[in-house]
Amino acid sequence: MHPRASRRTARAAGAAVVAALLLAPATPALAAEPPPPLADRQTWPTLSQEYVDGVRQALAARTDLWGEHLIAKPEGPTYDNVKDYLVPIATGGVATGVTGNGANGVSDTGYHYLPLTLPQGDTAETQSPAEPSGNHYALHTADGSGITADWHTPCDAAPWTGDYSEAYKARCGDFRRTRFFVGGERFGSDLGRLTPATLQDGYLPILRVGYRDAAGVTYTQESFAARAPETPSLVSYVKITATGTKTARSATLRVHLEDPKNPALTLNGRKVAAGNAVHLLTDGSPTLSGADLTYELDLARGPRTVTLAVLNNPAEVRGNGASVLAPGSYAKARDSVAAYWKRKLAQGARISVPEEYATRALRNLLIQNLTMGWRYSIGNFYEQQYVPEMVDTVSALGEFGFGDDYRANLQTLLTMTKEGGPAYPVMYRNWEQGSKLLAAARYYRLTGDRAFVERNLDALRGYLDDYVRQTAADPNGILEKQRCCEDNWNEGYWTHAQLVSWWGWRDLLQVFRSLGRDDLAAAYGPAYERFTGKLREVVDRSKVELPDGSLFVPRELLSGVQPYDTITETRDSSYWNLLAHYGFASGFFTGEESAKLLKYVHTHGGTFLGMVRFNYTGQAIGDCNPGGLAGYEGTGVDQVYGYQYNRFLAINDQPDRQVLAFYGQLAHGFSRDTFTVGEGANIDPCPGTFYRGTWLSPLSANNAAYLKNLREMLVHEEGDETGSPTGLNLAFATPRGWLADGERVAVAGLPTAFGEVGYTLTSRLARGEVTGEVSLPSGLGDAAVKLRLRVPAGHRLVGASAAGRPLPVSGDTVELTGLRGKVTVKATFSG
Repeated sequence: MHPRASRRTARAAGAAVVAALLLAPATPALAAEPPPPLADRQTWPTLSQEYVDGVRQALAARTDLWGEHLIAKPEGPTYDNVKDYLVPIATGGVATGVTGNGANGVSDTGYHYLPLTLPQGDTAETQSPAEPSGNHYALHTADGSGITADWHTPCDAAPWTGDYSEAYKARCGDFRRTRFFVGGERFGSDLGRLTPATLQDGYLPILRVGYRDAAGVTYTQESFAARAPETPSLVSYVKITATGTKTARSATLRVHLEDPKNPALTLNGRKVAAGNAVHLLTDGSPTLSGADLTYELDLARGPRTVTLAVLNNPAEVRGNGASVLAPGSYAKARDSVAAYWKRKLAQGARISVPEEYATRALRNLLIQNLTMGWRYSIGNFYEQQYVPEMVDTVSALGEFGFGDDYRANLQTLLTMTKEGGPAYPVMYRNWEQGSKLLAAARYYRLTGDRAFVERNLDALRGYLDDYVRQTAADPNGILEKQRCCEDNWNEGYWTHAQLVSWWGWRDLLQVFRSLGRDDLAAAYGPAYERFTGKLREVVDRSKVELPDGSLFVPRELLSGVQPYDTITETRDSSYWNLLAHYGFASGFFTGEESAKLLKYVHTHGGTFLGMVRFNYTGQAIGDCNPGGLAGYEGTGVDQVYGYQYNRFLAINDQPDRQVLAFYGQLAHGFSRDTFTVGEGANIDPCPGTFYRGTWLSPLSANNAAYLKNLREMLVHEEGDETGSPTGLNLAFATPRGWLADGERVAVAGLPTAFGEVGYTLTSRLARGEVTGEVSLPSGLGDAAVKLRLRVPAGHRLVGASAAGRPLPVSGDTVELTGLRGKVTVKATFSG
């Protein structure tokens, strides 16, 4: 049967079944037994046995044990009731330890770092070139231990190349580092004496961290990256203030400069240099011995402050350097960083929610992703492209109103591939091509930029021509067998690649029709229809219906693989959990099938506090290897692929699970207060460790999962079976506390396929009212528009009106279809 007919039938005849499957809690009995908050009672350096046992009990459950409990609460999941379940993420990748062993990552302490920069131009200009020559980053380790300069700069012997097979060896193992030592120990080396890092105003890339040495002297460190008119190099400003005690009245601060070229350094006034190339500027009266700059600080008469300027790339500095470190210059440089990023953020959509920590995360993650652009990460081996993951990352920039950055980075990404080269002769071409088709279609729908499509039309048609050839030649009428992904080179009919390709093909046909290119729609439409029918046949032959009413679709079609009893019990089943949601969110499956697919995920251990679970090595729960890859020492989560899961929830109108995923990631998917995370994050406690680890942070795709989930909560765009936009769902999944009495949610300038949308919701529940000022886009046509008012439990929507006319209401949702322009909605609640 053609899948379109099947979907219509499901919507008409199976609505009750779908609703029952989606809305019923997976295991009500588990939700009735609240587990105790765990992380708030932990004391460095040893995790309590209660914590270890509690986490492992939750991991062993076939459902999201803690998540189900939180969903069942009257207030639902909140940041406050989620944050104390787990200890925070703090470590962030490979701890290199020794010089020359940094090809995977740069943090020699293993603590996560922040890639700080201040672009000389717009971030779109800075990030779009594939070559790294003009892009400079200072990597500030968040424990205050040091700064690494320009990890991505190629070795002299291995110049930059666009060939992915050369990417690894094109980076040196040695990097310029500046390390800080206080009282004879590395700054931040004892995490029990570390005051964890924070950011200026909670989100700006100005790092503040504190430390107490073994003698009791306390230190505060502030650092940021900025530009100084005296030098062309990016400059890391560092201010360290030491405060003594009655018994600790002096301190030693040592700054160690490490350069792979081992230059002979001299101290001349304020300049630490090799010839005319200045490495560092200093105030005070330190001494230099070799590569060590040492300050002896007299604290008897109060705190002492040392200010440094570390040049990312040694260069000439005009004058004697005093002007760079003058108190007014330091403050001016810091203010320039704050001003630049505030100005940059103001160019995007304006989002205001009544939760400061969530707002800080939104702003900082946008800054991070504007910095990283099309890159997966910065400062480690992941400073490269992964097309399928990154199209979601760059689209998040556009979906929050950064159109220039979106266009420039997407254009760069469309030119990239992992296909070819001696190391990767055949990769996952179809998944890449489908992702590019989807990206181009999404960009056009969001911007209406016809010229962009025309500029890339030859490449896009080339992908479709390839699909036409493959489906004509394949014995099953679908796309040929190819390798799965980066971590699995086995060839097969991989479900995610087939469905993403189908999705992109479908959406680009809709773009052709929108552009009036009926010739292109006619050229590629019939083959798409044949592929659709054949793919439905293959999916139906491969899927497995379970006795509990759930549905399993294997990650490799026609493989005969049966449902997993527990999704993350093996490495292969864990990869199913990462990749399956690409297909689920494509729109290929009927409403009834989607409900059953979600039921399988939620009753077979697919999520943990709403995050996507992952077990990289297939280790048993309790078998945690502290020497393994950071973030993958044992079973955990991987939110890189969380967006597709979250989107699938939004398509199926699962607001409570969207909120759980939002707060689960906010609380436990990032480092606390610095919003940094890598590819995976460990959950299972490891012997001898306290904080949780993550692999090669920061990671732009993980950031995008949070950003795009927030957008889906605020504005969800519906589409039909051809990919055409059909409706807007406003505020469909906002946390209930955001509309408590006196609270306000505001969205302005958020791009959609219909034009920019905005609304302000103001709650006056104490007198039974919520007012919505809604600005509807001009391109709605006959599209449906609905506004949901999710207020705290105990209140019921009884009516709504606009301009004195009653509006249809259903549950907590108000129908706005047919209205235009600025509309004032007045909603009345009982309770």
